[in-house]
Amino acid sequence: MKLRSLAIAVGILGLLGATAPASAQPASSQLSSNSCSKLLKKAKKAKKSGKAGKSKRLQKRYRTCKKTLKHERTVTKAISGYTFTGTRGDGRRMNLTFCPDGKWISYETNIRYANRGTSWYVRHVAYSSSTKWVTQVGENKDRYDGGFGIGLARDGDSFQVGIASFDTVTDLGPATRTSGADMCATL
Repeated sequence: MKLRSLAIAVGILGLLGATAPASAQPASSQLSSNSCSKLLKKAKKAKKSGKAGKSKRLQKRYRTCKKTLKHERTVTKAISGYTFTGTRGDGRRMNLTFCPDGKWISYETNIRYANRGTSWYVRHVAYSSSTKWVTQVGENKDRYDGGFGIGLARDGDSFQVGIASFDTVTDLGPATRTSGADMCATL
């Protein structure tokens, strides 16, 4: 009960306080630049060995990988160091904090305990621009590994929280984004 009261108090203080995130490196993206550079190396190797078609396909996959990596990093930066408080479309009130060091905590107001973890990843990004996207955030890179998962969306200055369902996000509802620095300091 004390933990829930602390979360509510921190959430209220977060609404009243500044909205700047904690200054640190954002949590890691699902992809690494190393995984993209491996594709480029394979493309160059295929080109040298006279396999132009294979080289073109690998170069296309490399460009897609770089683009996806850029989108994931943009979304990760928009989430890292913030607390999201809102109501999902199914009526559940959520309070989520994603720390820059990878730690996270999630409260549902009708449940007396909090889910928490030491890593979170952006996955399945539907990206239109840096201010318009829908994504899942989970404690594992792949949803098949199970664990915590939540849906987040952004449209300009508006944020929404929803349910991570397979590779999509459903039941989005309004949410506010505030600084999560105080909560991150206690995790």
